[in-house]
Amino acid sequence: MRKSVFQPMRAILLVLIAATIGLAKPAPFMMRATVDGRVIEGQPLAWTQQQILLLGRDGALYDVNPAEAQDAKKTAAAFTPYTSTELAARLRDEFDRPFEISINGHFVVVHPRGRGDQWGERLESLFRSFTHYVAVRGFRAAAPAVPLVAIVFPSQAAYYEYASRSGTPMQPGTFGHYDLSTNRIYLFDVSEHDKKVDWSANAATIIHEATHQTAYNVGVHRRFAEQPRWAVEGLAMMFEARGVWDAGAAPRVADRINGERLTFFRKAASDRPADWLTRLIAGDKAFDADALAAYADAWTLTFYLCETRPQEYSAYLARVAAREPFTKYPPLERMTDFTAIFGSDLTLLAAQLDRFVKQLP
Repeated sequence: MRKSVFQPMRAILLVLIAATIGLAKPAPFMMRATVDGRVIEGQPLAWTQQQILLLGRDGALYDVNPAEAQDAKKTAAAFTPYTSTELAARLRDEFDRPFEISINGHFVVVHPRGRGDQWGERLESLFRSFTHYVAVRGFRAAAPAVPLVAIVFPSQAAYYEYASRSGTPMQPGTFGHYDLSTNRIYLFDVSEHDKKVDWSANAATIIHEATHQTAYNVGVHRRFAEQPRWAVEGLAMMFEARGVWDAGAAPRVADRINGERLTFFRKAASDRPADWLTRLIAGDKAFDADALAAYADAWTLTFYLCETRPQEYSAYLARVAAREPFTKYPPLERMTDFTAIFGSDLTLLAAQLDRFVKQLP
């Protein structure tokens, strides 16, 4: 049974992917297969005889064992995502009657009944703000390859329950997250049961996770290539400040500052090692050792570069986003990419950053 299922898949891979084996490129076609009774269709991004990583038409990444796939066949010569309408219909099969599904611009939003316009407009506005921000700083954002999905639960309890059932339980105090594998953001509506509570009560989380989703889908970050955590988190934290995501209404420098991160960075000055910048750039271990300090450092470095060297910062993001998917990003390569753009004198850079921080309000 296992062998007979594997052979058709293997034959397809040998015949249709032969020209691309050894190249760091996706397969030039779409395929469909039934896995565990579920039909999956998409484009193979990487493969071995034991594993296929398939970009689904819904934007999710599927890890498929060829031995468990049945009825595999080529379906198209190029990747074609589901339309927003098609994706909405599929989401209706996944989420039951307490939810409605709305389409707004780039987004398909699953949400509590009667609140679709609010969530769709918020997310689309944040998308426009983000793409405008990077564009004026020299980054050419691409159009998303797939519709962007947001799941808004009616309560924190419902959000936690769903995350637990999905195999990704959330830590207490989590208000939302972006999932790289499904390409969705998951949130909950703090105002659903108390209309006096404004959505801005957890706006920072919404903006942070929406920034992750947008950045990974317009080419600012590369979704299937390892990216420096300081750059990914620093950019999302920077957008939490109203002066960044709503610059027209909050044009002052002070409005662009993430006060919580700046305060922590300043308070931790005496405990910060002299080589903190090298450690942050060369790897992600700082986030495991002291997450609060690492997040503050990441925001501060990102804010400094965006405010003082925006074109170079955009060039750095583009360089990192050009990395090949499904490859490691060792410290030496991380340092090479950073110093190629910003120079090799990190001691000088750290001193310039410190002077910049002292001048902030």
